Amino acid sequence: MTREPRPADGDRQPVILINKEGLTLGLDPTGAWIIWGPRNPVRPARERLLWLLPLLERPPDAVTTAVTTTGADGSIIPALLRFALESWSSYWAGLALGWLEAGISVTDLVNVLASLKDSPTQPQPISHRAAQLWHKATTTT
Repeated sequence: MTREPRPADGDRQPVILINKEGLTLGLDPTGAWIIWGPRNPVRPARERLLWLLPLLERPPDAVTTAVTTTGADGSIIPALLRFALESWSSYWAGLALGWLEAGISVTDLVNVLASLKDSPTQPQPISHRAAQLWHKATTTT
């Protein structure tokens, strides 16, 4: 069995542990977001947003503080929230809505909230929460 080479520890900066199995979100030497684990080669995080979903089970402040204190591009959080809101799962969409209700900016997600509030496939509580956030975002801008 051939394994892909992993960067030396000095080539990546761990930022936050995603799960108990060692999946980690971090930065490469250029400041780009990467994800890796004991059984997973290093990958660009934007290509593996599914792997980041467990972060939504944590308080938003814990994750956003870890991400923003790096000084790196913070767009990984809106990308993760967009992925969760557009997902097949009301569970992940509900957790993402909880982050937005806790004060994470909805600026980049207004169109996603508009789609979610009108989605016939989402449960009514998810649609209503999305509608409230969408309405708040569109009446205050």
